[in-house]
Amino acid sequence: MKNRRQEILSKAREMFSQRSFHAVSLEDITRSLGMGKSTMYHYFATKHELWTEVIKDTVAGLYRFVLTHVAADESYDTQIFQLVSSILTYFEGNRDGFLLLLRERMDFLDLESIREQFDTQFWAEYDRFMDHFRDTIEAGQRAGWFTPVDPTVILASIFGTINAAALSTMVTNPEKDLTDLIDGCYEVIMGGISEPRQAHDQR
Repeated sequence: MKNRRQEILSKAREMFSQRSFHAVSLEDITRSLGMGKSTMYHYFATKHELWTEVIKDTVAGLYRFVLTHVAADESYDTQIFQLVSSILTYFEGNRDGFLLLLRERMDFLDLESIREQFDTQFWAEYDRFMDHFRDTIEAGQRAGWFTPVDPTVILASIFGTINAAALSTMVTNPEKDLTDLIDGCYEVIMGGISEPRQAHDQR
């Protein structure tokens, strides 16, 4: 039963990433799986319920992967390298998930609408994930590693650089492995957020 549910989530992730929430119906998904409607309704009663679970499953997988690959006892620059590396590695193995998250972020620009889509547990996990790296940035700033600007700006720089590089690569050079972008993204990010005196100590 668990495998069947995961099969539905995987197919829905693929289809939502290609055509967006509004363009895909439950019937499209059931048909592509060779599944009857009654079977689908046993797992997900509505398309919105399925879409929500796909997003939550994708994000939870990303968070678990990243947090197990960034070591808090490493130097601050190494932690940033591990963050960049783990995100790009995860999305190389989950390209549909990357496109889905990016597509839905563009489709739903009203942040209040996004907030209303998910339960408090989802947002609690999101807050823990972001707070973890915000704390890392703030500690690095106190230690003189990172430029003293709002940590939210630094996090936006990190995630924005990764997202832009991954999307550009997937569009213009889809055969290229996203992990090939790790070093370049890291250098660009650290060049923008490092204090000048730390530049010569980077990886």
